[in-house]
Amino acid sequence: MKTLTRHFLISSVAASGLLTSGFGAAKSAVWQVSKGDDYIYIAGSIHILPPKELPLPVEFNQAYKQVDTLVLEADVPAPSDSSAQLTMLKTLSYQAGETLSSKLTAKVKQQLEEQLNRYGMKLSEFDSFRPFLVSLLMTSLELQKQSLLGEGVDSYLTKLAKQDDKELAFLETLAFQLHLFKQLGSQDESAFIESQLAQISHYQHHYAALLDAWRHGDMQAMNTLTIMPLKEHDLLTYNMLIKQRNLTWLSKIERYFTNHQKELVLVGAAHLAGDDSLLGLLKNKGYAIKQLNTDEE
Repeated sequence: MKTLTRHFLISSVAASGLLTSGFGAAKSAVWQVSKGDDYIYIAGSIHILPPKELPLPVEFNQAYKQVDTLVLEADVPAPSDSSAQLTMLKTLSYQAGETLSSKLTAKVKQQLEEQLNRYGMKLSEFDSFRPFLVSLLMTSLELQKQSLLGEGVDSYLTKLAKQDDKELAFLETLAFQLHLFKQLGSQDESAFIESQLAQISHYQHHYAALLDAWRHGDMQAMNTLTIMPLKEHDLLTYNMLIKQRNLTWLSKIERYFTNHQKELVLVGAAHLAGDDSLLGLLKNKGYAIKQLNTDEE
């Protein structure tokens, strides 16, 4: 693989981290979750955020300043950690002799080749990559083409936390995430890639709507944009990527109410939308949920 291509893939993997709860709209993607006098914050992240979206909405800084610990999905290695990044690439690649194109129908293979050609890439450069990694590549290339590629909310706040000597904690291990990503699309590679190609074809409009929903904390719109299409077209991926992880995270988040610290839990915004959202799960267990709105302070 060309050095430039490899560097781009490493940066893309790092950036991914790797999107109706009815708690209101047009506020912010930050919530205070309370149990008696104790509380934590939960906020929605966009894992790849255009530079023009900075600074973050003031509610993020308001919550961040009040906490001792920033809780992230996983400890994703920095792009400069070449050893860790190569391990990630190896995990998300097929073994010798296996190729993605051999698992695709002729129609989907041609569509994928044509899409990659639009970015000046060839399928042969990425044929050893598993479906999730190819999907991530296409998304990153499309965002780069539209000058929308940038570090995510996770990366921005992580740098700030390290600078301020705040503690970092994680909801799951990087090994778990890589195992999950390795499985995505493996049951039907053609259907998975075809679905990703369909999204790319109108991604600019979709991404603009996604950013608007995130900035205003509109989880009904987030549900419409991310959760409903995923459940409709790929229920297995939805269950693996969203539903089961939310249930696992719930028990870990509840433990933060047993210590004497304050935490800001930062997860992909899609995890806060829909019937199985983290916010809905917490509300069902009796926690009080308040969406932050600086105008009301």
